[in-house]
Parts: sequence; C-alpha cells; structure tokens
Amino acid sequence: MSKNPHQTILLLLMAMLLCMISVPTHVEANADDKTIIMFIPDTDWPPYLINDPRYPGGGVLLEVMRAVVTPLGYEVKTCRLPNKRGWELLNCREVDAHAKAKEWVRDPDNYQWTAPFMLHEDVLLYRMNSNFEYTEPKALYGKTLVGIKGFIYPTLEPHFGPGKIHRIDVSNPFAMLELLNLGRVDAAIVNRNETLWLFKNRPDLNPERFRLDSKPFGSAGYRYVFNNDKRWAPLIEKFNARLDEMKRNGDLDKILDQYR
Repeated sequence: MSKNPHQTILLLLMAMLLCMISVPTHVEANADDKTIIMFIPDTDWPPYLINDPRYPGGGVLLEVMRAVVTPLGYEVKTCRLPNKRGWELLNCREVDAHAKAKEWVRDPDNYQWTAPFMLHEDVLLYRMNSNFEYTEPKALYGKTLVGIKGFIYPTLEPHFGPGKIHRIDVSNPFAMLELLNLGRVDAAIVNRNETLWLFKNRPDLNPERFRLDSKPFGSAGYRYVFNNDKRWAPLIEKFNARLDEMKRNGDLDKILDQYR
C-alpha cells in the first residue's frame, strides 16, 4: 500500500530527529590525546566546584586536576552534565574523567583510578540543642537521617531500611539544612569540609543553629576516575608520580588550604 507523501516526509523527519537525539551533541569526540574532557555536576558544589570570580580555579576538584596534568602537557576541558548522564558518557568513552571516591561507585573495577588526593569525611550534623553523639550505626536505629539523592554511604548502607535507619533523600545540602532546622529529621549526613566551608562563607545559613559530630562515621579518598580506554594508563602512572611530588613539596596543601 502506497503512503501519503505528507506521511513519508513526516516519517523521514522523525527518523532524522531520532538520529540527532541518539548522538550526544554536547560532547565532541576527543581525538587529541592531550585533552582530558572531565564531566562535572551541572550545579555548583562548593568548595569542590565553585562558579565565583573569587575562586578562579573553579573549585578544588578542577584546580587539583589542572595543577597535576598541566605540567604533563595536558589540557582539561569541562562538561557540565547531570550525574546519571555523565556516567553514561564516561562508560561509552564520550567523556574521559570525573572526580569521585572509589568506595562510592558500585562497579569500581570498570574504571581506571588515580591515587587519592583529598580526604572526604562523612559526619552527622545535628540541631544545636541535640545531645546525641554517634557511636555506631546501630545506635541510629529508629532515627531519621537526610542524605543526598544518589549518594552512597558505605558505612550506613546496610543499616537503612524498615526497623533500622529511616533515610530521606534531597538534592542539595541547603534542603538538608532546612529539614534539619524544621525538626523533620534527627540528623543530616554531611561532608565535613563542605559543611565547614559553607558555614564559614555563608553566614546567612545561621550556622549557630547546628552542631557537627566530632567523630566521622566514614571516610574515603577523593580520586580522579578515567574511562576504561587503555590510553589513560600511562597518564595515570605519571599523574600519581606528579601527585606524590606535590604532596612532598607542599603544593597540594597550598591548593587544599584555599578551600578549607
């Protein structure tokens, strides 16, 4: 049966549109071995990622990466993406790198990792009038904690669920602070460095309303993760050697101190 000419044109247009959607147009293929396309979240995340002229390095994750690889002859280009899309493109080698703790990734052996460059500590944040102190995960049974959607907290993961720890997820730390301040949760799961930076630089958050637990319940080292293309292996070896040098001569601490 022959098709109406208008139907044929419509079908062709739909096919062209599907082809355009299936190809990621926002990331160019990386033909230059000296360019690293690093995907970063599509939102500010101080002190890790900062869009502020007072911090020309763009945040600690970008500044450390560039400080290590620029002397090795590499250029870093960034691509802002939603987290899920970023990992999809990393898996299919459309982007090259990201920053993450190895412990937070479900299949870490699918990727190539640098040595850790910064310690991440997970702690609980309470309202100031709370006298609770963390001792062990089971001490949190029956309590409600708020965390970031999609984040993995390895120490607490086995303890979330009915009859254990009730977990609520939100999209950013400001929403966590709001729920905690309203008394909707018993504690917020936060990163120590991020929280101290926010309280220091954002007095409008009224940090006097809150109290950080002195004992972290988990810690992990931030690393850079590369896709599984074998061409990154030699760079990662050079990266780790350069990072060791920066740790010894104090250059790494000079960068980290700017964001503490």
